[in-house]
Amino acid sequence: MSEKSQEVLLSVMVEPPETDSDEFEIERRFTRAIYESSKVDIIDHVGHDDFKYVWLNSRGDIQFTSIKDQAIFSEQILEKISEVYDFVFSANITLDTKYEIDEFYQFLEFIEYDNIKFLSYVWKILNPQDFLKLNIEKFCKTNSNKIIKEVEEQLDIHPQTKLITSFLSSFYKDAFINWFTKNTKKNLIDIQVGIIT
Repeated sequence: MSEKSQEVLLSVMVEPPETDSDEFEIERRFTRAIYESSKVDIIDHVGHDDFKYVWLNSRGDIQFTSIKDQAIFSEQILEKISEVYDFVFSANITLDTKYEIDEFYQFLEFIEYDNIKFLSYVWKILNPQDFLKLNIEKFCKTNSNKIIKEVEEQLDIHPQTKLITSFLSSFYKDAFINWFTKNTKKNLIDIQVGIIT
C-alpha cells in the first residue's frame, strides 16, 4: 500500500467529529475506504512492473463493489492507460454491465501482464536466431512492420476479446512497438518457453 493510498484510506475512515455512527455506518465507511485506497494503488501502478502483484492483491476490493463504482474505476484506469501508453480506444466503450466490466479487466490484465502466450505466438513466427541473446529493442525497431503484420495474422488465428483486439489493431505503430518491446523484455524467459512448446 502506497503512502498516497494510506492517506486516502485514513481520510475516508476518519469519523467526523461529534458523530455517533452505528455499526452499519462504520462498516460502510470501512468498505468505502478500502475501495478508494485500492483504487489509488492500482491506478498508480499501471505501467509498472509490480502492477500484477498490486492488482492481484487488491482487485477483490474493486470487484466486490457496485457496477457503478467499478465503472468509475474503469474510466479512471482508461485515463491512466492513455497517459502511460498513449492509447485511446478509437470508439467509446461502454462499461454499464458486469460483462463489459469483466471484459475490461481482461483487457487491463492483457496490456499489463497476461500477454505472454500471445507474444509467444508472434515470436514463434518471427523466429529470430538465438532469441535469448537477441537485442530485442533493435530487432523490434528494425522489424516493426513485420511485427505488426504478424500480430494481425495472430489475431485471426488466436482471436482475442473485442477490447484486446481493438488495442492490438488500432494502437499507433511507434507506441505499439514500445509496448511490444517492453513486454517482450519483461517476459523473455517465459516467451522462450512459449516459443519452444
